[in-house]
Parts: sequence; structure tokens; C-alpha cells
Amino acid sequence: MVVAVNPCAAKSAAAASSTAVRVSSLYSALRPLTVMPTRLQLLTMSQFSTEGQNVLETSRGPLRYWRTGTGTGPAVLFLQGFLAGPDVWSPVVAELAGRHRCITVDWPFGAHRVPMRPDADLSPPGLADLVVEVLDLLGESSAVLAGNDSGGVIAQLVTAAHPDRVAALALVACDAFEVFPPGIYRWLFRFAAVPGVVRSMAAAMSVPAIARSRLGFGAVMEHRPGSVSHWTAPLAAEPGVRRDITKLMTGSSNAQTLAAARTFGSYDRPVLVVSAEHDRLFPVALGRRLADAFPRGRHEVVGGSGTFVPHDQPARLAELLGGFLAGQGVR
Repeated sequence: MVVAVNPCAAKSAAAASSTAVRVSSLYSALRPLTVMPTRLQLLTMSQFSTEGQNVLETSRGPLRYWRTGTGTGPAVLFLQGFLAGPDVWSPVVAELAGRHRCITVDWPFGAHRVPMRPDADLSPPGLADLVVEVLDLLGESSAVLAGNDSGGVIAQLVTAAHPDRVAALALVACDAFEVFPPGIYRWLFRFAAVPGVVRSMAAAMSVPAIARSRLGFGAVMEHRPGSVSHWTAPLAAEPGVRRDITKLMTGSSNAQTLAAARTFGSYDRPVLVVSAEHDRLFPVALGRRLADAFPRGRHEVVGGSGTFVPHDQPARLAELLGGFLAGQGVR
């Protein structure tokens, strides 16, 4: 998604300063159009998603998580994309829960309700370490990692650094190699440290029409979403959430994905790479290249979908994941 803020490339301090001024002006223009939710409103808005939740106290801060389903094999741990909540996986989990143990987590990707500790390392490598810590706290020696969008990056970094903890890997329409962050996100992430950029993004995304449009989640969804206020409200209401997502954005570099890719040839467990037919960020060719990097990689293309395949085509994605896990005999 383009998320409304579109800083131009700048090579000098003067240009960066000019960008900051434009961002500030954008926020001022948006402010009359949006009402930033209060923390009380945010709490009320989040009640629907508390059923069945548990909380892990990690070294980086508290994480809400949900365990669903039964099965004897490794759990499937899901990682959602940038600014998305764990419920984007809910339709997929509903399909898989009869055969697999599924774990969804309110990862600190910008839609999380509870901020992490101020000193938490939330760069992509830091988040990969957090995934391993979550597995430890849950008593899971290994898990199948399923990552979509930027969640796929974190899954790749875990696989590169801790291959023994990844029983199998499913990468769904995600960044890879030199494509991280993708497209216009390169500039958005680069300028995230400029005062006002992330707050402007939060203000824009709190306008429902913008959030659902091609300037927001409409850019990563082929089927336009309904209300996404439960994803955008935390970013708008909570300074700690904006601090957290700024760390992720400013800490991202394709040096990380390129380094991870150099290890893929030695990962000998099953890998499924799913591309989306109408993906505006990650072309099918990138997914094919990613699958080819793994000795046991397999590539599939899902029709009628944008980047957020769990939203656009959950039944087809669940079918692919279920067949992949059963067919590969993941243990």
C-alpha cells in the first residue's frame, strides 16, 4: 500500500529538510479530516479481538497471541504484513485448525495494541530474534513459519539464522533479495525518522476512505476491505506504537534479505512460495526466483489476489498450505 505519504528522493540535508516541511504540511492538511481515536476508544474498538487471547511477556515487551486447532505435527506460526493485524490470517486459520495447531501473534508491525518496551530492538533482525523467543516461551522446539508481505521477510531471517527452528517455510507474496522495502516504500521507510512522517501516515490511514483506497490497503488487496479501523487505530492513538513501527521502518534494508538469501541453498526442508496474480509489489517472477533459491522450494500462483493473499483468497491459500504440509510430511 502507498499509505498516502510520498516523500521524493533526496540526496542532501536541504532536500530532507524540505521533505520534512512537506510532510508537516500534509499532516496539517489532513488533521481537520480525521479524529485521532483516544485510548479509551481504542480499548472499546479492540474488545472484539480479545476472545481466546493470551499474553506473552517477552524481553521486548508484551505480545498478545492466540492458539487455535489441534494436530500432532509442528505448530504453524503466522506472520502478517506491514500495518496488518493478526486477524488477516483468521479465515486461513479457520480452514487449517482441524488438522494443525495454529498460532497467530499481534506482532509489532504497526497494528499492535500494546507498545513494546522503549529500548526494544524492532529492526527486522531484532524481530527475527523475537520470533525465536516466542517459540521458546511457547515450548515449541520448531514451527512451520508462514509469512505474508513484510512478515515473509522476518520468516526468511529466522530461517537464515535459526534453520533448526523452522520445520517448513511458507512465504506468501513477500519481499525478497533486493526488493526490500518494495517500490515507494523504500522512500517512506527511509524518511520514517523525519519528524512528522509516521504521524502523517497514521493521520492519513485513520481516514476510512484513504485506508480502504489504493493509497492504503486497497493497494495490497484485490478485493477492497471493509472496515480496517481496528488496524489503523493503534497507530493513530498510541505514540508507543508509532515509535515501534518507526524502528521497523528505519531498521529495514535489503542488505538483510540479500544476506539471508545466501543461506537458502543450505536449508533442506520444505518451502512453499506463493505469488499473487495481481500483486503490485512483488511480481510473480520474484516469487519464482525465491522458490528456486531453496533446494526443496515449490512455487504456486494464486489468481484473483493482491499482496494480502490471506484476505483476498483465504480458501485457496489454506488449500495450498494444507496440501503442502500434508504432501511434504512436515514433522
